[in-house]
Amino acid sequence: MMTSQITLEQKFKKLLNSKPAPQISRPKIQRVAEYLRKRENLEKHYTPKLVSIGPIHHENANLNLGEKYKLMWAAQYIENTKLNPQNLHKKIADKIVELKGHFADDVLALTGTKESLEGFTSLEEKLSWMLFVDGCSLLHILEHADLRKPEPMHIKVDQLVLVMMDTLLLENQLPYLVLKLLWKNDNEAELKETMKEFLKCHHWATPEKKTWRSRIQGHFEVHNQKKEQHRISIQNETETETDVPTHLLDLQRKIILTKSSSKTKGDEANDENQSQKNSEELMTYRNIQDLRAAGIKLKSSETRRPTDVGFSEGWLAAKLTLPEIVVDDTTKSTFLNLIAYEMCPDFKNDYGICSFAAFMDSLIDHPEDVKELRSKGILLNSLGSDEEVADLFNVISTDLVPNPLTYLEVRAKIHKHYSNKCKTWIALGIHTYFNNPWAFIAFLAAFIALALTFIKTWFAINPAS
Repeated sequence: MMTSQITLEQKFKKLLNSKPAPQISRPKIQRVAEYLRKRENLEKHYTPKLVSIGPIHHENANLNLGEKYKLMWAAQYIENTKLNPQNLHKKIADKIVELKGHFADDVLALTGTKESLEGFTSLEEKLSWMLFVDGCSLLHILEHADLRKPEPMHIKVDQLVLVMMDTLLLENQLPYLVLKLLWKNDNEAELKETMKEFLKCHHWATPEKKTWRSRIQGHFEVHNQKKEQHRISIQNETETETDVPTHLLDLQRKIILTKSSSKTKGDEANDENQSQKNSEELMTYRNIQDLRAAGIKLKSSETRRPTDVGFSEGWLAAKLTLPEIVVDDTTKSTFLNLIAYEMCPDFKNDYGICSFAAFMDSLIDHPEDVKELRSKGILLNSLGSDEEVADLFNVISTDLVPNPLTYLEVRAKIHKHYSNKCKTWIALGIHTYFNNPWAFIAFLAAFIALALTFIKTWFAINPAS
């Protein structure tokens, strides 16, 4: 009886001490939520294939080859930088209490089990050594991973592809502080630039197009870059926490969701106010085929920013602007891990990637929708058939809860266009009967024949005097 009463008291104590987890802009490194991981055939996209980085997959026996590679890359990094390895390790060991706070409690609990601590005297000692080796090897990857020149990595190209994919898994992240402590000098701006250069190989960076406009803009960009470097050097000391990435995946998300420079702060405020005003209205839009039938044409924004989505309306036709999307073997993994990151319970964010995935899924229902996006240069398909691409967006958007205010203005304009029956009927008629040049030529020929018949009849009734 006493035992059960003590147990009950403990349960009440645990109940009263339970508090909601705080939502912050810098979440802890944690596992992918089980309800996301256990979806059919998706678990493999959250698990590293060659290299484990950090404690979550450190004990995975399938990644032993990657452990050998990491030691080699860490040694190469130390040799190239000519830094003292003991001093580098001491930097991590001295900050280990702070670094432990960057990981979720369940991750540390598994890392600190008796079996896992074999060869180490404590969790702190094991974690400091792990972060030291993984941090040095990751910095070597960031500096030298190049599919065109794989020689500095001393592995084959197919393995390098796997390594580069593994670095952007949610469960394979290292705190930014680790990279900062192990960086070869005190120039933090150089470290961030190295990270950004590495991320350019993952299809989200807008490619440079050598048009006359880009050549003119390039002249001004050189000047702007110099100004930006000067600004960074001034602000480096007063940088806020929101400017510092949580880890590499976080930096990728921030780069992807960078707003176009053409939008001013005033424009963004107006968009937000308009979105708030329209939030209670009924929003309806359909797939690409139905948009075309309603007189809505597609246009590429010529960027790869999900924020560059727009809608403009003309007298009869309207235009939906969408960013370029590269679809290949890495697309599903990239989307799924970014979505899993946004859905971490302690991460306060605007669900930018979730909202974009849900928005594209609402436009893509059938292979014909993918074909239309391809024809407009919006969707660059390196995956396979159009049906595979349609299935891809349907899969990654399963169970998503997007931000209702994101793209609300675009949806409201589409809804307004649909509500104008005159425009949609005319557009539907044009789409139905003049959707190709041959239909227009046939109509023109029929019109001319009818006109000639009318003229002939007129002169037959009213002969010339």
